[in-house]
Amino acid sequence: MSEHNIKTINMYNLGGAFEYIEHNNIDPETEKWERLFNYVEKEVQKDKQKKIVEFGSGCGQLPVMLQKEGYDVTSTDIVDGFLDEQKRRGIKKIKKYNFLTDDFNNVFDSNADLIISWRNPHLDIEDMRKLFEVAYNGLNDDGLFIINFQNSDVHPEAEILSNGTKYNYKILEDKQTKETRFYAYYSKEDINELRKGLFDIIEYHNEGGKEQKIGM
Repeated sequence: MSEHNIKTINMYNLGGAFEYIEHNNIDPETEKWERLFNYVEKEVQKDKQKKIVEFGSGCGQLPVMLQKEGYDVTSTDIVDGFLDEQKRRGIKKIKKYNFLTDDFNNVFDSNADLIISWRNPHLDIEDMRKLFEVAYNGLNDDGLFIINFQNSDVHPEAEILSNGTKYNYKILEDKQTKETRFYAYYSKEDINELRKGLFDIIEYHNEGGKEQKIGM
């Protein structure tokens, strides 16, 4: 796990999680989460026997929506503040899990049919490769991985790490959290390299908003 990701996790543990939760309770971006829920429901063909795991669930918006409709969903995070918020929201299946350091098989009792990594932008390219490998190995043979990225095409100001990761440290203007966080940016070409030997790409789409995230 990169030093940049560790710094960001530490920021959340030292109060950033509380501020992030508070902001999202005020401005929950309901429309975006509903669009993601509808997309997930379409991809699993409304089969509520499918086992769904989300990596880095944060406030737990998506698991709450899926659970309400009867889906078998497990939310995860590494930050205690976010795990507490997931419990407060009534999520039944919660795991403290760091997909970069913890063994999937030691945490989960079986492979998943769908793994989601949504809004986990704090991963440099080496951490991102690890994420792809963990998701691939944690899925059933016909499983699906849904992931989104911060789009490098709309971040010309980004700097570049020695390993090729485009990044910056910043405060998001519309967030109450005042501590800077590491953000990594990826292009479609980067995604094609990351998934080689692991996943076939079904589709790309834009989440929307000024950041114009790439999803797949």
